[in-house]
Amino acid sequence: MRVSGLSILAAAILLGGHSVQAASPSSTDLTGAWRLVSVETIRPNGEVIYPFYGKHPQGLIIYDPAGWMSVQIVSDPKPTVPAGSSRDTFKNAPAAEKAIAADGYYAYFGTYTVDRAASTVTHHLTDSLYPGERGENFLRHYTIESGRLTLVAKLHEMGEEHQRRLVWQRVTPTDPTDTAR
Repeated sequence: MRVSGLSILAAAILLGGHSVQAASPSSTDLTGAWRLVSVETIRPNGEVIYPFYGKHPQGLIIYDPAGWMSVQIVSDPKPTVPAGSSRDTFKNAPAAEKAIAADGYYAYFGTYTVDRAASTVTHHLTDSLYPGERGENFLRHYTIESGRLTLVAKLHEMGEEHQRRLVWQRVTPTDPTDTAR
């Protein structure tokens, strides 16, 4: 996955007009960029399913040292409509095509706080692709091992309680095999 200069510029514009309201995180372990490896939903019986993003989604989560975070996920398979490379093309596309594209994409940003003793990070959403999530707090249990960050959320979806496990690989500027740069 490649992160374009436009994506970075858009994130900077979104974050630029806001001051940090949350306290700085209590840990720098999360600070940096992480490339998505997998998203799994674990049902109560232990079955692993992929209901929202498919088996090979792509994404990026960024935690900055000032306490801001941002996440973007693109499902597998990637949405292919509306075709075209400009905002005007997308804006003028039929509503059904835009709905397909939106269904295959997820993003939010806000601040974050870390509770090292509980091994949790809370995302305090400033804004989200889904308007109903604005202002929500998403609690995630985390572990970091061998350059991989695992976030686990307990959720009630699809009529059941289950866990969502997201695995992220740290992005390093010196890694020539990292395609997220």
